[in-house]
Amino acid sequence: MTDTPRPVVSVRDLSKAFASKTVVSNLSFDIFPGEALALVGENGAGKSTTKNMLCGLLTPTSGEILVEDNPVTKVIGAEHGISAVHQELSLFGSLTVSENISISNLPGHAARIDWPAAEKTARNQIEFLGIEIDPRALVETLGAGKQQIVEIAKALLHANKVLILDEPTTSLTAIEREKLFAIIDKLKAGGLAIVFISHFMEEIYRVCDSFVVLRDGQQVGQGRLADVNQRALEEMMVGRTMADARVDLAAPTQVPALDVRGLSSADFTGIDLTVNAGEILGIAGLMGAGRTEVAEAIFGLRPATGEVRIKGEFAPRNVKAMMARGLCYVTEDRRTNGLFLNRPVRENLSAASILKFVQRKLRGFGFQGEKAKAQDIVADMNIAIPHIENNVSDLSGGNQQKVMLGRWLATLPDILIFDEPTKGVDIGAKFDIHAAIADLARAGKAIIIVSSDLPELLHITHRMAVMRKGRIVGEFMRDDYDSVKIISLAASAKESTSNAA
Repeated sequence: MTDTPRPVVSVRDLSKAFASKTVVSNLSFDIFPGEALALVGENGAGKSTTKNMLCGLLTPTSGEILVEDNPVTKVIGAEHGISAVHQELSLFGSLTVSENISISNLPGHAARIDWPAAEKTARNQIEFLGIEIDPRALVETLGAGKQQIVEIAKALLHANKVLILDEPTTSLTAIEREKLFAIIDKLKAGGLAIVFISHFMEEIYRVCDSFVVLRDGQQVGQGRLADVNQRALEEMMVGRTMADARVDLAAPTQVPALDVRGLSSADFTGIDLTVNAGEILGIAGLMGAGRTEVAEAIFGLRPATGEVRIKGEFAPRNVKAMMARGLCYVTEDRRTNGLFLNRPVRENLSAASILKFVQRKLRGFGFQGEKAKAQDIVADMNIAIPHIENNVSDLSGGNQQKVMLGRWLATLPDILIFDEPTKGVDIGAKFDIHAAIADLARAGKAIIIVSSDLPELLHITHRMAVMRKGRIVGEFMRDDYDSVKIISLAASAKESTSNAA
């Protein structure tokens, strides 16, 4: 008979309320050493609140947390061996790697810090993780992947029982993700417990052993991942039956809406592509292939040579001209380049079509018209928000992305370019966004989707162009999609036209 391992952390009837609003209610689960627990749910389900109670940033309203069977009134990570790497990294770019790793536990004393000892500690942590990083390098000189490793090394100084990773792969390349997964495997093998929070189902099944599902602050499922398939897990998260992942698309027309010829710049060369009305074209490729740069150049955000025609007519490549001709671009970086985070949802939704609400006769602004349009978009896009006067910063990532899409739909575009349309959103919002894109195609809109999520492109596009090192190296029709061939082509210098349309 095999003894059941003792949980390193147990959660019992845990709840958290802010004022009169309960955001997490009656959670009960165990975290075991040497295993990874997936904490999953849509944005707003209560994952962040649960994480913050586990690592001591929030005090539970009721219930208890037990560390190795001992009740803890308030979790203090450094004392209880629990630490978290949050989605927003807490590094200081102007400090060195060793300074960042040791900053919360500097050797020596206030009058004299032992910097050589701090550097030795940092070097040992990095070597343990198996990554080559100079402890004396400034953090701001490191790429996103190495910064993530530095954050983990910093957290491991305190995490001898549980390490919580919150969306750790969001900014990582495929190679960097695999390195991170190898580190997680090593930590698990050493007996550390991992709590893994991610929107990416393939990562959850790659890394984790068990799961807890939250929905609207309630625990709606838990178990071993080996006993549940991805579809069932997603349905637990959203509380409804998910349609087949491959979206049912209407046949596109044969009428060209967008025609690009010979588009070239320092980042890409000789880009030729056509998108017909009612068609969804995907652009696949690895990071650095030039996909975003091509999208920005078509919209007029980036200088380039070559020709762009819209509905057969030459179009000057500047943003004003493109918008006037019915083309819009939904940026990848909604928080930095897309949204006005500290302004109301109403203003964000009307930002691209503001002139429609100017009442020239009254020499005033049509607030009622703007308000009515915003309310219509919120309803149509299923944006979850108490009021359109709430700031966009109050919304989840998925709802922020819906605001971005709704803003451009208010301009009544004929051609839409989406750059990473579901990056950082939960499965429910992803489902809604894909449905909205499919509806746009059925309405005759021409659509380009740039995405690093190959399954997304396989599910939602009629045709796919593959880019590598600034060139289109192959093209596939929907009936000929083969993920292995597409990945191989994106990573290989050999060009293929066998599936070209």
